[in-house]
Amino acid sequence: MDNERFLEGKVALITGAGSGFGQKMAITFASKGADLVLNDVNMEGLEETRDLVLKSNNSKILLIKADVSDSKQVDDMARQTFDTFDNVFLLVNNAGIDGGLYTALKAKEEVYDKVFGVNVKGPLNVTKAFFRRMKRQKQFEPVRGKIINIASTAGTQNGHNPMLGIYSASKAALIAFTRIWALELGSSNITVNSISPGVFLTPIYNNDPKLIRQFLDSRNVKLPIDKIGEAQWVADLALFLASSTADYITGQNLIIDGGLTLSVNKL
Repeated sequence: MDNERFLEGKVALITGAGSGFGQKMAITFASKGADLVLNDVNMEGLEETRDLVLKSNNSKILLIKADVSDSKQVDDMARQTFDTFDNVFLLVNNAGIDGGLYTALKAKEEVYDKVFGVNVKGPLNVTKAFFRRMKRQKQFEPVRGKIINIASTAGTQNGHNPMLGIYSASKAALIAFTRIWALELGSSNITVNSISPGVFLTPIYNNDPKLIRQFLDSRNVKLPIDKIGEAQWVADLALFLASSTADYITGQNLIIDGGLTLSVNKL
């Protein structure tokens, strides 16, 4: 990849940074020299992430409690960010919710509104609030900024779970936005990619591997790589996208699932 501190002088903004993938990405990016803007609706989680980062790094860290589905709160987050830092090189749209187990036609309207508000409108709000500033970051040529959307195999053709119908649709929309934004921002030297994890040890599964095994067993699914995903692996993939090695990659959805989507007929 790049040298040991290849994110030195660059700022990474991570939504949903209070736990799970967001927390691991914060620690991983900081280990490569990045300063951090960490966002979540859970301030206790953000403080935990900050403390974990500072155990082994001296990164500058700004914590911002904000609901990404609210454009006014996101605009205020942008103001706070640029009052503190002079750039955002990495923008990671990680905040997301599953909304519960419902088939698409049985879910109530408030479920649609909440899930799409966080999982689709949220990344749109954040990207709109930051991309204009990223476009002007000529000091980072050849790439002025990178946007990474954390989607899901649930949003792919081979990963749909009927009981996560609304969540699946929201993540499919985020993958579509990844391609759309890559086209819109490519001429400004900004790359946009998404990562679609399969089943991982995260708060969605209460960090409990037994719940994941029960989910897979209930659908008679055996992963080709018979391991439960660890959040660090997603953070490492995001780090690859953040590196210069990935400067020519844009508009792509990178699936990391141990082969889960190969078992589509059993889901």
